[in-house]
Amino acid sequence: MLSEHTGFTELTHTMATKKKTAPMSQQEFLRDAMERLGMTRDQFAARINASRRRLDNWLLPDGSTGLRELDSVVWAFVREIVEREGKKS
Repeated sequence: MLSEHTGFTELTHTMATKKKTAPMSQQEFLRDAMERLGMTRDQFAARINASRRRLDNWLLPDGSTGLRELDSVVWAFVREIVEREGKKS
């Protein structure tokens, strides 16, 4: 089983290397996914079966009081959706 940090590195690596940049923060990862899918926050939250409030909490800047870290399964699920449904950059 991967640790959360290892999972973060591996799961963001695929999307990050396509843009030739360093690994993404969870906020960058989620914003990039929404952009590639052409979805609003409401649409994206519905697509990943999360509440809009939960998505907003994931998108808060690091160090914010309400910030919630993504579970490794969410990283994997979002990455899979983007790989299957995302627009080519």
